[in-house]
Amino acid sequence: MPELPDVERARRLLQARCVGKRITKVTAADDSIVFTNERGSELETLLSGRKLLDVGRRGKQFWLTLSGGLCLLMHFGMTGEIHIQGEKQNHYRKIDVDVGTVWPPRFTKFEMELTGKMRVAFTDPRRLGRIRTFVGDAADCPTISKLGFDPVLDPPELSVFQEAVGKRRMPIKSLLLCQEFSAGVGNWIADEVLYQSRIHPQQLACTLNEQQTTMILQQLTGICNKAVEVNAESKLFPEDWLFHYRWSKGKGRHPAMPSGLRIEFVTVGGRTSAFVPDLQPAPEITKKRKAEKDDD
Repeated sequence: MPELPDVERARRLLQARCVGKRITKVTAADDSIVFTNERGSELETLLSGRKLLDVGRRGKQFWLTLSGGLCLLMHFGMTGEIHIQGEKQNHYRKIDVDVGTVWPPRFTKFEMELTGKMRVAFTDPRRLGRIRTFVGDAADCPTISKLGFDPVLDPPELSVFQEAVGKRRMPIKSLLLCQEFSAGVGNWIADEVLYQSRIHPQQLACTLNEQQTTMILQQLTGICNKAVEVNAESKLFPEDWLFHYRWSKGKGRHPAMPSGLRIEFVTVGGRTSAFVPDLQPAPEITKKRKAEKDDD
């Protein structure tokens, strides 16, 4: 799933290439799953002729601010992506969307033509993305206003973060994935933060000490900012990141770090979590439950 750095990459692309241009034509699928209000010809009429004034983002949500007080909000879901005709996409996800020789690309749900003969498409093979309009400031839309802090835009003060974490009796991995707590954090970012912090993903948030919560906040903001700094280009991520070595699961070999330490997987909050047991020891309550299960 696209996470904060991927969405910021898309936002920057649209900001640099499209702001100040006018929409000359819109083609929108009549898809009631992807489009949550206006769709098809109704959306095409509503957007055509408007000027693109700005591009915003919070967490995994991003939006186009258009003339006439209208915003177009978008979320990539699992497989969504923004494409500009003739431009190569740089991201770690391998989705078969050809934008070099075929336009509009496969799986296009929404396409805009802008002044200067620019064409932009939103593709979504699995139809888990969302597109909707909102009249007014996007920040007032419930989709945006309910989100928690953004690790890049407005990270919390340490004391505020520690207090919020200390109130939650849930696995720290699950808390980091909660968009109403930390907007934009997805599975690989949460795992990376906990690996670098040397904390097991199943440890209850309320059991973390000050040193651990300090490390988590430092890693959360540092990892997100580093990924954004390199425009979500994964080959430029630091070599010591778990990210590079976690993906070989199920490919005939057991994943491991370059040091030889094994990477294991556990389901936390319904999500597969990668961790290194030798560096991220299980909390005592987890060890006790495992022992009881083994005895059975």
